[in-house]
Amino acid sequence: MNNPSFLLACALLAAAPLAAQKDAPALAVAPLAGQPIPVLPLTYLSADAPVDEQLPAGREAQLAWADSIIGEMLSRKGPEVEWVLPDALRAVARRAPATVTDPDRMGHAVMRSSQIDRTPDPLRSYLRALSAMTNSRTVMIPAAVRFSTDSTGAIRAETMLVVVDTRNGGVMWRSRPVATAPTAAAALAATIAHILPDFF
Repeated sequence: MNNPSFLLACALLAAAPLAAQKDAPALAVAPLAGQPIPVLPLTYLSADAPVDEQLPAGREAQLAWADSIIGEMLSRKGPEVEWVLPDALRAVARRAPATVTDPDRMGHAVMRSSQIDRTPDPLRSYLRALSAMTNSRTVMIPAAVRFSTDSTGAIRAETMLVVVDTRNGGVMWRSRPVATAPTAAAALAATIAHILPDFF
């Protein structure tokens, strides 16, 4: 993806180191290296004014925009992992509609609650079926993205990310990175960069 907003986000990330956050542990990619990890599409996005003016018009366009940034950042910052992004998951569901539920309609935004430590049904069965069709064991769920402005007028993004073990439904990892930036795209990209830091 080479759109201007993402390129600007990358430039801003390079210029601004990220601070540690209590509720935003990094994802250990070494145990996931070489494995296919489905990344469900985002279904929950909220934005307070005036942030919403920077976003595409319409809910579907906003979700697709966020998915593209999340997917691009995962692929760039975590190349060890075989991320199976939302469009590929939709293709899997279209090929096997009797087996795999539409990934946009699984109800996985429920995982944004920090009180949930085990995937509830029917989401658990949906993820198990998806996992079987993608030869995966774990699934990444971007459960929510929220945009607001801070006291300086900068845009604040908060992203809730969860990794689930599809065999037993347990939450293996949860992180809620928060970042601020001049644009919504840069702030969202920074939250994903936070959980996949450089280690060289």
